[in-house]
Amino acid sequence: MIRCIVIDDEQLVRELLEDNIRQIPYLQLVKSCRNAMEAMEALQSGEVDLMFLDIQMPGLSGLQFLQPLQNPPLTIL
Repeated sequence: MIRCIVIDDEQLVRELLEDNIRQIPYLQLVKSCRNAMEAMEALQSGEVDLMFLDIQMPGLSGLQFLQPLQNPPLTIL
């Protein structure tokens, strides 16, 4: 099972990704996040193998969020 999170400020995009993840039997949605701060909490749990990350988000962009992570999960931008 691949544990994943979705990080996107747009609700419609999050819902679409969540639906697609649910259709793939070997993916498990751990959390859906509206911003980088919510995502940081999910990553601190250590239960994330893959993240779907939006590049353009208000405040902290996806790339700014990803850059300081020491052991980031696999990431799809």
